[in-house]
Amino acid sequence: MEKRIPNVKVVTPKGIAQYPHLTKADTKFSEVGEFKTSLILPKQDASEILKAIDRVCGQSLNLAKDKAKGQAIKEAPKPYQAEVSDDGKETGNVVIKFKCKAKVTTKSGESFDNKPAIFDAKGNPLTNINIWGGTQMKVSAELIPYYTNMVGAGVSLRLRAVQILKLVEGGTDSSGFGFEKEDGYEHHTETIITEESNGTSTNSKEEDF
Repeated sequence: MEKRIPNVKVVTPKGIAQYPHLTKADTKFSEVGEFKTSLILPKQDASEILKAIDRVCGQSLNLAKDKAKGQAIKEAPKPYQAEVSDDGKETGNVVIKFKCKAKVTTKSGESFDNKPAIFDAKGNPLTNINIWGGTQMKVSAELIPYYTNMVGAGVSLRLRAVQILKLVEGGTDSSGFGFEKEDGYEHHTETIITEESNGTSTNSKEEDF
């Protein structure tokens, strides 16, 4: 019987989304498309997740070595790395990468869409939102071991769902671009009122169709 590594499910602590593609698949490197996001976490908060990843990476490497029967097997890059500031110093945070294919084809040839579920802080499903970097959230994922001759033996984090705790949405919040509130010009929408003999009306014009 073929030896298998049991699936491991993880849920992260709250972190900050980086380059999220959660509502529309990224097709830059894949015709099928991928849903993906990176999550920035304080290394100390991520310690349990990192231990689980390292453990499954080790299991994946050992299993590949067993199957290779003495052939050299390399270890694939891990799906996380230390966050580094612009001046090259580690910030104390870790960046963990999650992804899943937008469409999955089974061995029998059946295909189905594979979009991650999105929930709000109370567990209610969310639709029609545009999640930008800077969004605070948690991620649910499965640790999937793999081996290829080119990359080596490792583990990927298969994205299953996210829970949005503080949404930064395109076109609604300038903080997604790194801006903070400042003293200065503030735009106000004005309504111009014109007086007419039969009363008052705005300068908007209604047309008959």
